[in-house]
Amino acid sequence: MSFYDEIKYRSIAGKSVKYGVVLFGGEAAFIEGVKRIISISQTKVEIAAGKTLIIIEGEEMTVDDIETETAIVRGKIKSVREE
Repeated sequence: MSFYDEIKYRSIAGKSVKYGVVLFGGEAAFIEGVKRIISISQTKVEIAAGKTLIIIEGEEMTVDDIETETAIVRGKIKSVREE
């Protein structure tokens, strides 16, 4: 079992979820369940995860790695919210 899968399993007892976000010290976020990147700016990244919009705000924001349904956002992350 991968590190990320183990975190999901332990935190939600194996329930299926549409997306997941793991923060790393306010400097990076790993997002799973990405359907598309809506917008990227120096202060905000918006990501569609199904019907949910994930908004990551901060400074010097970049999207470094985009793979099948995953992305890594880097920068000085101040907040993560969903709409």
